[in-house]
Amino acid sequence: MRSLTTALVVVVVALPFAASRHASRNVVVPVTILADQPLSSFRPDQAWGKALDGHEYSETATEYTPGNIQAMRSTRLASTSYRLRTELAIEAWHWNPVGSWSDPAGRQGYWTSSAKPGAPILLSYGYRLPRRGRTLDDGDNDGYSRIDDGDTVSFWKSNPYLDPRYTHDPEQDHRQWVVVDLGTAQAVTTAIIAWGNPFPRRYTIEYWTGDQSLPIDRNPDGNWSAFPRGNIIAARGGTATLSLGETAPVTRFVRLTMQESSHTATGGNGDPRDSLGFALRELSIGTTDSQGAFHDAMHHAMTAAGQSEVFASSTDPWHRAGDLDSNVVQPGFDRLFASKINDGRPVMIPVGVLFDTPANAAAELQYLRARHYPVTQMELGEEPDGQRVTSEDFAALYHQFAAALRRVDAKVELGGPSLQTSYNDPLNLWPTRTARGHRNTWMGRFVDALETRHQLADFAFFSFEWYPFEDVCGPPAPHLAEAPTKLVEAIGRLRQSGLPKGIPVVITEFGYSAYASPVEIDLAGALFNVETVANASAHGVTAIYAFGVEPTDLMQAPGCAAWGNLAYFLTDDRGEVRDTMPAYYAARLLTAAWADSLGGPHRQFATAVAAEPSGRPLPIGAYALKRPDGRWSLLLVNRDSARTIDVVPSLRLNDRSATRPLFGPLEMWQYSSAEYHFHQDGASGRPTRSQPPRHESAPEGRTPISLPPMSITVVVGR
Repeated sequence: MRSLTTALVVVVVALPFAASRHASRNVVVPVTILADQPLSSFRPDQAWGKALDGHEYSETATEYTPGNIQAMRSTRLASTSYRLRTELAIEAWHWNPVGSWSDPAGRQGYWTSSAKPGAPILLSYGYRLPRRGRTLDDGDNDGYSRIDDGDTVSFWKSNPYLDPRYTHDPEQDHRQWVVVDLGTAQAVTTAIIAWGNPFPRRYTIEYWTGDQSLPIDRNPDGNWSAFPRGNIIAARGGTATLSLGETAPVTRFVRLTMQESSHTATGGNGDPRDSLGFALRELSIGTTDSQGAFHDAMHHAMTAAGQSEVFASSTDPWHRAGDLDSNVVQPGFDRLFASKINDGRPVMIPVGVLFDTPANAAAELQYLRARHYPVTQMELGEEPDGQRVTSEDFAALYHQFAAALRRVDAKVELGGPSLQTSYNDPLNLWPTRTARGHRNTWMGRFVDALETRHQLADFAFFSFEWYPFEDVCGPPAPHLAEAPTKLVEAIGRLRQSGLPKGIPVVITEFGYSAYASPVEIDLAGALFNVETVANASAHGVTAIYAFGVEPTDLMQAPGCAAWGNLAYFLTDDRGEVRDTMPAYYAARLLTAAWADSLGGPHRQFATAVAAEPSGRPLPIGAYALKRPDGRWSLLLVNRDSARTIDVVPSLRLNDRSATRPLFGPLEMWQYSSAEYHFHQDGASGRPTRSQPPRHESAPEGRTPISLPPMSITVVVGR
């Protein structure tokens, strides 16, 4: 370890709202680097990156222009994570528009993109699933369930790859289910079920007892109880009208759990997948009056907004050529790599799992290898917990897709599943199952299922997404204060719930919120980004990828009048970069000031921040680096929205040495409201002031460094 002649970088982040640079200075804060307490080691050029997503056609077709590529690369977020929007939209992914159907005459069935390189793939598309079961999705939410669409010709069908033919598990390990939300608690005595083929030979109908105020996927308190006549053992398919009992339970939620497939086919083309799983044409739940008339409590419509909300355990990836969705478009692999947006580094590439086939996944890897593209990691799945899929079902699919990929390349690193983290507990939607040991969580049960299959070797990294806040209209200060602890606790909970020790942890995309927010285009959003990256690196996250690097436009925040977006750049009418946003300058302060812009291994160390004179902790977080160029760097986060806070940085070599001041010459970069101001004007809002961080000399030795309210400051010196 070098002595105090080693250079030091001081990075201070503070929030930039109403108070000016000359607000009253209430405190002078000693901040100490604890050089004897290392936390982690990483390379910023490998650990910090950008997440690139699918969008609508007009956006995806114009994003990858030379000017936009230059702007995105200038962030120096060198690593790249390619996201998969089709999984969120409950769609199949034609990653190559050229390929083959399992039923070529009908141009329908199960799709496999061509693994043979041909014309460059510039765009790839999602295809809606006509056998969809879930009402809502996490994409554009413009689809709907076929279970209550009012059409007895259409039907939902479960995923055939969960049948014992493919899982090699007992069928009872993957019972399929449907849950209906009636909207309010009401009497239920009758069910009318129009089965398709295949149908279940055994099924159970249950109602929810307990809290009816929360959505069932938010895990309200309560239990499932079988209707007195809700256990059907010898079903024969067709349409069944069931009297569920003489009493009328009052409930909001009804669950249908299916077992023992009839294995009767839905089509006539001989594809064995047509006869695997369960199919349901239409479902009605309600009451029958004394005159024998049925009163349906469900709403049936061909729109999500008009339906009663339905959840389904899985969905068959069967679809047709006409199901193309022009609003869910991914950048083609050849366009992505030809743009050199990855700076020649490996790209993490996704694999569709929930709504795809193992053959299509294997062809994807074959294509990437044939093109010699730098791909060393493949992420299996995209938010399966958000899709409410059971851990055991996802593990069964993961196993099949991993095996198919291993046959192409035994050395490629496989991981996933891009967990939402907020749904880590098992859901009340699921049929009751006894978990192994004490790990009755989504992650614990997933790991247990992989262990049972002796497949943990194919789980080389764990990935999750980080969008911690849903209140996008309120003041950001409380969120910013809790954000660091919230992230550390989330990682801790995942470890406690069964995430194996030693497995690399990757945040494959992150942002302030999954919703558009005015915070995201203000300095508070930049502060959140900076501290999230520093905090993740301090706590052993192997890689973290920022969402919103692609040039975009504004969206209205849900529930408030203001507009925002996860945006590093705003575009003009041609899709070219028009405005540079705080998130960009924050990224540059990370990659080109706090860290050594030449790359190399960095070591992160613990820090100590003095408290208020009253003993209360100050709203400051501190993160220290030892750079490969021999300089120290210290990141301080001032979350105070009103006060200018003066800091005096120092270094302590060990627990017995006195702290010593840092000497110059020191350079300083500072970014605050002096450099940035945004004017809200709906979709036309834009910055009225957007300048790079100012660069100047900083005070030396024991002279305090002044931090404006809500600002980012970087100090470098010897």
